[in-house]
Amino acid sequence: MTLILTVLSIVAGISLYVGLLHLLIAFVRLKSALNFCFGLSCLAIAGSILALIAEYKAMNVDDYINARKLLTSVGYTYGISTAWFVSLYTNFRPVRLILVINTLYFLCLLINQISPTGILYSHISYLSSISLPWGESIPYPQGTLNPLFSLQLLAFLCNTVFVFFACYFQYRRGEKQAALTLGLSLAILIATVQHDRLVDLGKIQFVYLAEFGFMSFVIIMSLRLSKDLIQAVKLHEQLLESERLRKIAVEVERNRLARDLHDSVSQTLFTVATIAEALPRVWKRNPEIAQQGLEELAQLTQGALAEMRNLLIELRPDGLAEKALGELIQQLTKAISGRASLQVTTIVEADLPLSSEVKLVFYRITQEALNNIIKHAQATLVSVSLDGDSQKIVLRISDNGCGFDPREIPSGHLGIAIMKERAESIGATFHLSSYPGEGTEIVLSWSSAVNKSIGHK
Repeated sequence: MTLILTVLSIVAGISLYVGLLHLLIAFVRLKSALNFCFGLSCLAIAGSILALIAEYKAMNVDDYINARKLLTSVGYTYGISTAWFVSLYTNFRPVRLILVINTLYFLCLLINQISPTGILYSHISYLSSISLPWGESIPYPQGTLNPLFSLQLLAFLCNTVFVFFACYFQYRRGEKQAALTLGLSLAILIATVQHDRLVDLGKIQFVYLAEFGFMSFVIIMSLRLSKDLIQAVKLHEQLLESERLRKIAVEVERNRLARDLHDSVSQTLFTVATIAEALPRVWKRNPEIAQQGLEELAQLTQGALAEMRNLLIELRPDGLAEKALGELIQQLTKAISGRASLQVTTIVEADLPLSSEVKLVFYRITQEALNNIIKHAQATLVSVSLDGDSQKIVLRISDNGCGFDPREIPSGHLGIAIMKERAESIGATFHLSSYPGEGTEIVLSWSSAVNKSIGHK
């Protein structure tokens, strides 16, 4: 009997290794419950194979009964753990049905332990032997079957119906490959278990094959879980990377807002404080100049207020969806008129109900263009207009500044390229014209007829 015991020992070793590996995976909290149940099933398989080896080595009835009772008890443990594993794997969890199956297995386990000869036989007279085709022989009991054995068949039947219905449920949910993999492994296992029941009933005289069905289950599902685990690890790493990038983006945005506050509101408020401090003294000497200071103070204050509103909108993007594009652009121009010695003309003749995506692009391009005017143009006059009809909207931003040659933009100055990319993202056309000493003009146009996918909100 060297061949069959060697093969069974190899199968037991593989099952033991896979079981311990998945318990370790569960310990490090990677799909803990799923891997724990699968690992427990694998350990139960290893235990049942070792018990079967002891059964094949039995020399007398007592040794055979002890080995048989151990084999049956470990098999019930496998049935319980597998029911929970299938439930977790397929995400099909009829808890009451699973508890009924577990209760049946526990009753079988209790009867098997209490009965002197186990649940399968009520009496064993002696051991005979079965000659196998390759020349080896194995012990075979001669006795009377226990009527309570039907309880085990009921538990097995309920579990079979449950696991295949769970596979069907998973398949209908769209996880076809996973369902077919589980269904195949269980079909092989159940076929071998049915073969063993025929051996127990004396219909077939051959070795038990369930352990090899167990082996197919271990190998197929281990490979499947390994694939799922690798995907889960990759997803976990992607989530960590996304979180890292999110934190970087938040930090960059905070720095940008802090810079904008310093460049705009903070400097404007400093100027307001300086003027307000000087006004009482100026008023005593020259009320007319003081009156001009009050007007400038009002303009600066309104500009600072508009700038704060812009920053609040950027902190709460829903603000873009709530406001019309014309109102947002007027708020932007009002803010820069308070920040620089600029005469800004804003004309809004058309204000279509645009989608948030289109509105955001127009807002960002306007914001970038106005910031460039303040930083680089040395302009005194700025004109911003928004016009169009029911299907098209056109934004024009021009200044009388120093201008530049668009072909000679220094490396690292990405503002214009970013504005073009933003325009392309919504299917808008972006045109910039500028000449040294003659100012700059930007024209951004978008048509709802051309961009039906973005369209009206």
